[in-house]
Amino acid sequence: MLIGSKIIHFSEIDSTMDYCKKIAIAGEPEGTIVSTEFQNSGRGRFNRIWISPYGVNIQISILLKPKPQHLIYINMAAALAICETAEIITNSKASIKWPNDVQVNGKKLAGILIESSIKGDQVDYLILGMGINVNLDVMNHPDISQIATSLKEINNKNVDKNHVMEILWEKLGYYYLKIKNGESLTSIWASRINTIGRDVTISFPGTNREPISGTAKNILPDGSIQIILDDKTIFNASAGEISIENYS
Repeated sequence: MLIGSKIIHFSEIDSTMDYCKKIAIAGEPEGTIVSTEFQNSGRGRFNRIWISPYGVNIQISILLKPKPQHLIYINMAAALAICETAEIITNSKASIKWPNDVQVNGKKLAGILIESSIKGDQVDYLILGMGINVNLDVMNHPDISQIATSLKEINNKNVDKNHVMEILWEKLGYYYLKIKNGESLTSIWASRINTIGRDVTISFPGTNREPISGTAKNILPDGSIQIILDDKTIFNASAGEISIENYS
């Protein structure tokens, strides 16, 4: 078992991502997981704060050492693993809002963060961060109550967090092995994308680029999303944040 062969767990830590980087540099083996009950400085994409009170959610970072040609599939593997885990726990359909928000019933259940160190033409290491709302009472957090959900909310009862993690590691290990064996995950990942065919606006946080609007048309082999803009030109986005118009 590669994923989870070593687990480093903290009651509290500043950031699992930052700690995982430190141990990657120190030479810890691939597949090592850093987990915590609470992060003082946890972050999501675009350095956003992930709301996660002590002990209720899964907050983990995983040390991976993929080859350069595998990089485009790491996000896909993580999203697929979370989707399948959620479906086992809740018996509810999970989908992905491009590029990596896992949703159930149209609400965000989990997020993924990837940070890597590349030297020359080789990947020194990659840190895969995953945050999953397990027993979060979303209604106690007005800022996210209309856009987020949790396994507890879907099931109407508390969920065994350790059981969720066991399933998650198994699923992630399954897809990571496929990647290492040279298999593409694009097709199965794209089949779960709920963005295709919808009117969207894509923004580019952290840049000076203006948002653009159009219709999400297709997923390309590298995971990029093809958008037909309002002026009928085609734009292929490999990064950014999608807002879906009139989504319900």
